[in-house]
Amino acid sequence: MHGANRLQFTGNVVVADALAECAHAGLLEELREALTINHDEVRGDALRAVRDLVYELAGASDRELAVDVLIYATGVAEFDRTSLRDYARKHGLTTEGFRQHVLKMQRRLGLPPRPMQNTDAN
Repeated sequence: MHGANRLQFTGNVVVADALAECAHAGLLEELREALTINHDEVRGDALRAVRDLVYELAGASDRELAVDVLIYATGVAEFDRTSLRDYARKHGLTTEGFRQHVLKMQRRLGLPPRPMQNTDAN
């Protein structure tokens, strides 16, 4: 049984081996520095992202549209069965019109571009 558990956690073995090699080479401190996360910076980034989202949604004249655009722009829509065409139809827009809303929001929020249909054949 102990052997079976060890097989499940091969990633831990690799990490243990890497740590042992770093310790042997006297590189543990350098490894710690390389892996250290500046928690204040992470919190600041998270706070900035939340603030940007709140301003984006609060300033929208059509919040329901803004939320759907945000869902699609971030890729969360991949977990839903709603297509670009379905979102557009829901808001009385053409597929291209909804896509343009998504592209504008991606630019405003600094989101990476994502593959998106120009039209949806579904």
